[in-house]
Amino acid sequence: MSGTAGIIVTLPVKVAEAAQAAFTDAPREQDSVMSVVGVGRVAVDVAGADNPVLDRVVTMLLLLAALNVALFVFNLIPLLPLDGGHVVNAVYEGAKRTVARVRGLPRPGPADVARMMPVAYVMFVVLVGVGALLILADIVDPVRLT
Repeated sequence: MSGTAGIIVTLPVKVAEAAQAAFTDAPREQDSVMSVVGVGRVAVDVAGADNPVLDRVVTMLLLLAALNVALFVFNLIPLLPLDGGHVVNAVYEGAKRTVARVRGLPRPGPADVARMMPVAYVMFVVLVGVGALLILADIVDPVRLT
């Protein structure tokens, strides 16, 4: 998970590198970020390899596990359209209530999450754009295992 979190931190740079490789003659790195299309291509490459069946099954299960961990860590980014944004809101409300309780103040009302909707809309557009860019990069210049 720490390796995946490190990739999430460098995600903007990795997306820019994938876009540069897709639109120029630069080769695409094996550790480049991929979309669902890229993961599907890797799965097809693994399934079609000349390795023993047990090795291919283990590799497919590892690929599936890595994809699930990556989605889990990505979903924890503290931006509102993702679950991490909702966690930040809950932590904020808990801290606000604790401060009010310690000071002897009445219990404050819930935070207005609707005020963050413009941020959520912008992040949604950014996420769709990054997804489309990575899908295009995976079609034009896919990551090759060998």
